[in-house]
Amino acid sequence: MTARPSSAKFVVEDPCFLDVDQRLGWQSQFGNNHPLKLEIGFGMGDFLIEMATREPQSNFVGIDFSQHGIRKILARIQTHQLKNIRVVHGDVREKIPLLFHDGELDTVYINFPDPWPRKRHFKRRLIKPALVKSIAQKLAPQGRVYLATDSEPYALESLEYFNAEPFFQNANPEVGFFADRDHLPKTKYEKSFIYAGDKICYLEYFRADENGGLLNREESDKLNPPEEKSMSNDELLIKKFTKAEAKAQDACDLKQVADNLAEAGDKQWAKKVYKKAEDKAEDSLDLNWLAYSICVVLDDKDWARELYKKAEDQSESSLDFNWLAYSISETLGDSDWVEKLFQKAESAPENIRELCDLAGSILEIFGDRQWGIKVYKKAEGLAEEYSDFYELAGNIYVKLDDRDWTRKLFEKAEGKAGDCSDFLGLAEHICANLEDKEWAKKVYAKAESLAEDSGDFCELAESLSKQLGDDEWAKQVYLKVESKTKDSLNLKRPIGEA
Repeated sequence: MTARPSSAKFVVEDPCFLDVDQRLGWQSQFGNNHPLKLEIGFGMGDFLIEMATREPQSNFVGIDFSQHGIRKILARIQTHQLKNIRVVHGDVREKIPLLFHDGELDTVYINFPDPWPRKRHFKRRLIKPALVKSIAQKLAPQGRVYLATDSEPYALESLEYFNAEPFFQNANPEVGFFADRDHLPKTKYEKSFIYAGDKICYLEYFRADENGGLLNREESDKLNPPEEKSMSNDELLIKKFTKAEAKAQDACDLKQVADNLAEAGDKQWAKKVYKKAEDKAEDSLDLNWLAYSICVVLDDKDWARELYKKAEDQSESSLDFNWLAYSISETLGDSDWVEKLFQKAESAPENIRELCDLAGSILEIFGDRQWGIKVYKKAEGLAEEYSDFYELAGNIYVKLDDRDWTRKLFEKAEGKAGDCSDFLGLAEHICANLEDKEWAKKVYAKAESLAEDSGDFCELAESLSKQLGDDEWAKQVYLKVESKTKDSLNLKRPIGEA
């Protein structure tokens, strides 16, 4: 499920919320001239809150279009009594040119922007040349931008755009990405990928200085001296693990070190590092994954149970309870505890996806169809946007094989669809899953009426041929692409040129 910017007006009465569309005197706003740092798309605000807490001598601005996320971070700002954060609602692509003077920003953070992995949705991606250029203009000389994504294709595309901007230099030009960034805090979302063993790509760029010279990362960060040739393999491993343990910044890092130690055969050392990880644990996710490792790697179920109890006490969301229940089911097999956790998860959902994930877990672990249906119905009651109904319909089709319910949800999704890509995705599902070609044709026609560029028309033609087998319609759509291309070339051709 993905979110998109909305043009709807949104205002909250809060001193840290700014409803503005023009450049501010940020020094007057914060009452000081501390460095100004921007996070683009702060989600639930974990990273922004942690950075503002760590760096009281810096000022932070967060821009996001999620109303729920804004309300949540404003409440957390108040709880932590932070004076160095301001929150802005809106599309960052529009806001950055309006809110900041050239060279005013010290740092820009972009954490896990929606990768929009399907080709037809590429145009919805946040990282585009125009945004990269805008960031370069607003960054001060020696300023930097950090980007993190779990999508390597998106990272490669972003790398291409940043490398093409003459005012930027990659801090790791030989590789392009960093494997980690220990000096910045990890969000819960980020840790979930790390714990699951997924690859994360971290990009870091510097802004050219005033003379056009490019800045290099500190030599100490680049240096990777070769290990001493005289050391044995065991000595090299010990040195490697010792350095990794010393370098570890948090429970997530320490758990990885302990897992690797255990895999290498040193469970005693691993146990000591797991204990350090327990002391560093910040949230339910840390404790949950730590308990899982201790149970599976060390076979210490008593210690794992203690950690699971701590994780339950620190759980804040439906997803926390759901993940915890799933983990306990796999390691301890305690069905009663799992059922209670699922009940807690059901009572605290924040969005449609959490309820869909919960229903899927209930069906997988307990096979309780009636309970799963109950959770899906609760999700339907909360659904508002196209993406809500679209995702819910897909889940119900796959998990329950309920075609009538799926049809009703796709009908609601059709009423909320906003562009060619929405209708195209819907038509493909209707054709492939419900096998209703007549309905699919009507939805394809709506997609065609909203097609804006060659990408839209090409995707539409390909889908018509593949899903409906209608090569004649597909050919007509391709002819529209050729017509638009010729018109575009004629407009660009100088007057009088044949």
